[in-house]
Amino acid sequence: MQAIGDCLQVAVSPDSGLPVSWIPESNILVDVEGNSYPLRGKDGLPLLIPTRLQRHYTDRLRIEDKDVVDAYLQYFYLSQVKQAGVVAEINSSADDVHYQRHLFRMKQFLSSAHGLVLDVGCDDPDIGRGLLPEGAKYIGLDPFCTRESPFRIVGFGESLPFRDGSFDAVVFNTSLDHILDWRCAINEACRVLVPGGYIYISTLIWTDRADLVTDAVHFHHFRDYEIFGAFKDVGLLPSNERRYVYKGAEHRHGLYVSACKPEK
Repeated sequence: MQAIGDCLQVAVSPDSGLPVSWIPESNILVDVEGNSYPLRGKDGLPLLIPTRLQRHYTDRLRIEDKDVVDAYLQYFYLSQVKQAGVVAEINSSADDVHYQRHLFRMKQFLSSAHGLVLDVGCDDPDIGRGLLPEGAKYIGLDPFCTRESPFRIVGFGESLPFRDGSFDAVVFNTSLDHILDWRCAINEACRVLVPGGYIYISTLIWTDRADLVTDAVHFHHFRDYEIFGAFKDVGLLPSNERRYVYKGAEHRHGLYVSACKPEK
């Protein structure tokens, strides 16, 4: 698992897109335009979120309706609604049998991942890192910092604070349906992938009863054509696909799919 010194090789300002430097005595990251990003806790979690949002951030975004003055703030205001998690848990408990099956399948699915891997919406980086083969290098990114360890970067999937072409793989492990503008997140994943790199997605695919009005956690109930259409839009080539029954349901199933960014 990478720490702050390692991440500086690929990290950039989410405002300028320029490289950031670490100033240990101030415990901040800065770019040459003067944008600064604090480090949180003893593990030094970099808060690589746009400077405009930093005053609204505690352990997550907490924008009040009175602060919504334009479309940018309105978007993140809407994004925090599902993130509030006031009526449901975002993640299954660690001892849930379906969750354990998913981790087993995901580890098999990621068996070909290598090099530097970005886990978008990582939640617990220890779990995400444990799904990768030996030798792979891991960076986790998550919009929450309720827990200040283990190390990860605090950021958003819609604005990945990394250089173009810096990762060999990008993983969305049941996280894509939690991102309001999920197509933007796929575009960002494609941007930070090296040519020949892979995106790995695990999610639910809905074939019926896909209404969102009863779902307090997710923004999306994906259909097949949405995932594969998004790949086509950015030129990603599907390479591996596995499907599983999910909790015995007939109206949805688990999809594990990877796609390759073509070589130039």
